[in-house]
Amino acid sequence: MKVYTRDYRTEHISGRAYSRYFGGLKPCVFDIETTGLDPSRCKVIMTALLTEIEDGVRITQFLAENHYEEEKVIEATMDFLRREGIDYLITFNGAGFDIPFMNRRMEKLIMAEHMSCYNLDIYRFIKRQTVLPRIMKSLRQKMVEEYFGIAGSRRDTISGRESVLLYERYALSGDSIAEKTILTHNREDVLQLYRITEHISRDDFEDCLRDSSFDSAIASYGMPVAYSSKGICLSAASELKAGSVVITGTQLIRPISAAVFRDSERSIDADFRAASQSYEIRITPRLYKGSIFIPIPELGISTHEADYLRKLSSCLDDCLVLKNGDIIDREAINTLSLSVARSYYEEYSK
Repeated sequence: MKVYTRDYRTEHISGRAYSRYFGGLKPCVFDIETTGLDPSRCKVIMTALLTEIEDGVRITQFLAENHYEEEKVIEATMDFLRREGIDYLITFNGAGFDIPFMNRRMEKLIMAEHMSCYNLDIYRFIKRQTVLPRIMKSLRQKMVEEYFGIAGSRRDTISGRESVLLYERYALSGDSIAEKTILTHNREDVLQLYRITEHISRDDFEDCLRDSSFDSAIASYGMPVAYSSKGICLSAASELKAGSVVITGTQLIRPISAAVFRDSERSIDADFRAASQSYEIRITPRLYKGSIFIPIPELGISTHEADYLRKLSSCLDDCLVLKNGDIIDREAINTLSLSVARSYYEEYSK
């Protein structure tokens, strides 16, 4: 197995709305190259992992020199994610391909590993949360690059299918030109994806969002829920539905089973299911003259989380106002959802 690293100077992801949910978390742009699309018989031959450094980004690639080094590539990739303290992945259709492919191959190789982490899948985010599907003919990554005007930054000219053919040549003969070409293609995929994410993170991109609000988009997609210093423990999709705040998502680490029911002291129902790694929390707020609010003591959350909510501008008289007349405070709903999900997960995972 060969290891390659290369640094690039580029702007970091820095949008204000984006930073509300991802600030302080360490991202890694992730992409794999395989010998085909079927993980039951095809193999992982290369991975690329892009991380941020002080003045740009660093791309680390693990390349199998032949078809027998797949396990080495996967082990090196998983070790890298742990060693670098990666909090979340950025992928392009990683939820549909890269991550399930990796997990299937680890199962086939009987490896004691599993890739379960928060994944900001840019393909899914664009498809579900933006108006771009109505504007663009295709949502392929290179077409998205063209939309943002960064396609000209690419230095490779091959497709994923051509990359597979070139790898076969490299694995058989060690062809250095084939090796350089597939490395460049893989490297450019993650570098360009980082640049796409930087564009999406900008505050002016909100005009392309279906609800013109990053707060609404990330609440629908699923927000990352950080668990103290142990990384992201949950994804949390949140919506105001039939007068209640409904939070649903995936338990990403150490899934638990627990049930909480409303009583005279708290206005929350919660159901954590370890078998499916899912959960649902329903907060029942109060309604008064068109306003929706929740008294913070009725949340039953930790003192730390309650004190954090009390500092929000939407908190009045120890109540968090979620809707005032026709105006829904999406940021307040999201902050409430994150605090409640984190607090209940921490309480019942002890």
